[in-house]
Amino acid sequence: MKVTLVAHYLDESAGHGIDRYSLKLMQGLREKGIIVNPVSSPRVLLGPLKSALDFFLYLPLRSLCPFETGDIFHFVAPQAGISIPILKKLYKKKVVTTIYDLNPFIYTDMNKAVFLPLGKALAAAIRHSDMLLVISSQTKIDLLKYFDVDEKKIRITLLAADEKFRSLEGKKDGVFTIGYLGGFASNKNVPFLIRAYSIFEKKCTHPCRLVLYGKGAEYPDCIELAKKLEVKSIEFRGFADEKDIVDIYNSFDVFVFPSIIEGFGLPIIEAQMCHVPTIVKEGAHVPEEATRFCLKAKDEEHLAELLEKIRSEGFVFSKEHLEYLKQFTWDACIDKTISAYEDVLRS
Repeated sequence: MKVTLVAHYLDESAGHGIDRYSLKLMQGLREKGIIVNPVSSPRVLLGPLKSALDFFLYLPLRSLCPFETGDIFHFVAPQAGISIPILKKLYKKKVVTTIYDLNPFIYTDMNKAVFLPLGKALAAAIRHSDMLLVISSQTKIDLLKYFDVDEKKIRITLLAADEKFRSLEGKKDGVFTIGYLGGFASNKNVPFLIRAYSIFEKKCTHPCRLVLYGKGAEYPDCIELAKKLEVKSIEFRGFADEKDIVDIYNSFDVFVFPSIIEGFGLPIIEAQMCHVPTIVKEGAHVPEEATRFCLKAKDEEHLAELLEKIRSEGFVFSKEHLEYLKQFTWDACIDKTISAYEDVLRS
């Protein structure tokens, strides 16, 4: 079987779950004997404008002129889906698209000037693909809610965490460390965590700190918020290098992921695989697969209370919790993807 894989970046050091998924998918397919012809964007001049040009110009045009076509075109960059109708007429091939989330249709606080074209491209990919792979049951529910899609056309291929994510001894220094690792976009809701930590810090009588990794549009605003709240022990460490990411998780006593909407929320699983207790926001639009064993904070006061509870009482991972985490493997994700390929070729 030959697959033309259309991705944004095939490089997990780009720092996004989508890019990690794309790379692991390509590597896993090749290990299973699938011939993969990758179509991706070069990593130069990174930024929002570069991404927009990639998704709406470079990748659509590049996918229409692949160096070598295969049996299937698999778009793991659905934003480039505007080319799918033309591509199908041109090559008469089956098209599979991975859908991570439907944020442009659900999250109304998003910048409409940015997400209107994204929504149109996503809609084109959904309507014209022969099969849709979704990374969670929540994305499947959203697809059926917002689009007239045959349920048989949808397959769930859960994201996975690499085997490198595991508990390491000797990574903590005695200071109770609350950690965050992710983006600083509006949906990530990082100010919620900073406000909660401000409450916790004022009451905590033991050494503590909040450590935040990541970058994004709200990064400067979050720094200003911490100054305004007079938070003392807070560290903004910027982008997390992939080679350090396991050590970073293991340096946390608790991981907080306050996002209000996610297609999956891979850092939630990664932190738990490092045996770090994880707190998410109650009522957030985040898949149950990722949050099943997380503590859930109702508001800032409640989050501060949960932090103190973990600091004073600790947290024990149950046998059921640890067994549950074993399902999130790239091998399982790749096998389900290949099964989807085989079914779409038979259709």
